Amino acid sequence: MRNLFLLIVRYGGFLSFLGLELLCFILIVRYNNNQQKIWVHSSNYFSGQLYERFDAVTRYWNLSVVSDSLARENSRLRAELRDARFQEEIIEGSVSDEKWQQHYTFTTAEVVNNSVSRFNNYLTINRGSRHGIKPRQAVIDDKGVIGIVIRVDKYYSSVMSILNKESRIAASIKRNNFFGSVVWEGSNPTISQMRDVPKHAQIAIGDTVQTSGYSAIFPGGLPVGTVISATVPPGSNFYDIDVKLFNDLSKIRYVYVVNNLLRANQKTVEEESDE
Repeated sequence: MRNLFLLIVRYGGFLSFLGLELLCFILIVRYNNNQQKIWVHSSNYFSGQLYERFDAVTRYWNLSVVSDSLARENSRLRAELRDARFQEEIIEGSVSDEKWQQHYTFTTAEVVNNSVSRFNNYLTINRGSRHGIKPRQAVIDDKGVIGIVIRVDKYYSSVMSILNKESRIAASIKRNNFFGSVVWEGSNPTISQMRDVPKHAQIAIGDTVQTSGYSAIFPGGLPVGTVISATVPPGSNFYDIDVKLFNDLSKIRYVYVVNNLLRANQKTVEEESDE
């Protein structure tokens, strides 16, 4: 109490001055139309600026929540597409009694580690065995192919990137369905190579390369890139094709892990055929 009294004694004149100034300001604004309009306009402007900046900060901190929500919704919608289902029963002569079984499901994941500058590049995603992730599952995003899951922990998984010299993706030319394999020779993170396409195929610059579906890992029709060069080396029966990748793997953040629900059935049939 003594300190409060001393404070009032020491600064009483200044505090009284501020109080009188505030009272005069209120009286001027309250009883003068012009000054009142100026005050209302100024207060609205500054409060609007303040709310706008506060809203921008709030939206920034909520971006991760929004992105996660959108990724989950996209995953659900992908599973609803006709390409993600398998035609289980066809009644001859009918087009209305088709029955469809779920073929692929999609799990959203976030990339938490990535490399693009090595000969063998890998990604780490924040989904693991407790989320249903298994080795040999495809990893994609909205622009196309990312890689293949190779190792799985309880909470994280390692993905062999398409920018890996051990990677081979079954692919085809969209325009004419000639198929081969997309590999990476380690020279440019934006360009891969397509091999095993026979020389009698008609390949044109600008052709779209997509997954062929000739594997139990990637669904067919996923975009890979566009042809930027195609030559047949002397004495070879196959093209050397350079493919400009649709994906810039140095920028990826959210991905989908693809689960082929019929993979075991397909592998069993293929293994029996090989025997």
